[in-house]
Amino acid sequence: MRQSWTVNGSYANWKITVAIEPGEDRALIVPEWPSEKLAPVVRHFFEAVNYYEMARDVDELRGLS
Repeated sequence: MRQSWTVNGSYANWKITVAIEPGEDRALIVPEWPSEKLAPVVRHFFEAVNYYEMARDVDELRGLS
């Protein structure tokens, strides 16, 4: 299973891809994970992007970038 999310930010376009695959010694098919199981990962990604972009804004105001 592979799923991607993209955020178009002010400074960059951000993309995260989550791949859930069986181990090398497994020949199992990995079913689709319910979206509620991946929701914390997606939330963290969006929060991290927002934080980084806001930090860039602050650095720009202070003349650090």
